[in-house]
Amino acid sequence: MKNVLILLLLTLLVSGCSKNNTEKATDFLLENQTNEVTVVVFTNKSLEDSYTETLQKNIDYINNNLRIDKPITNVSFIDVSQDQKFNYERIFDLNTFPQIVLFEKDEIVLKTTDSEELIRHYEN
Repeated sequence: MKNVLILLLLTLLVSGCSKNNTEKATDFLLENQTNEVTVVVFTNKSLEDSYTETLQKNIDYINNNLRIDKPITNVSFIDVSQDQKFNYERIFDLNTFPQIVLFEKDEIVLKTTDSEELIRHYEN
């Protein structure tokens, strides 16, 4: 009976920690959020310059044409193979890289591998 109680407590502890890790990871990623929008690019290797240039060009287009009053000012790049603070792959269900995650307020509103989808998201 004692072993069953210990097992039950450990199960509750582990399941509770998973939720906390998601909240903690989200809070960490959004701690400097302004204008209610944050773009996080998760990768598992160094990004090519052309990729970052295209992403920047697309964000500039959004800021200059689609979100003039509240531009995207928070863009982060996280290498999941280097950053061991959180298990982002598990927390945000990242299967392919690079993966762009768009947060509005505290919620994920878009996950994509194509930066052009950011533009399509704000055009709609």
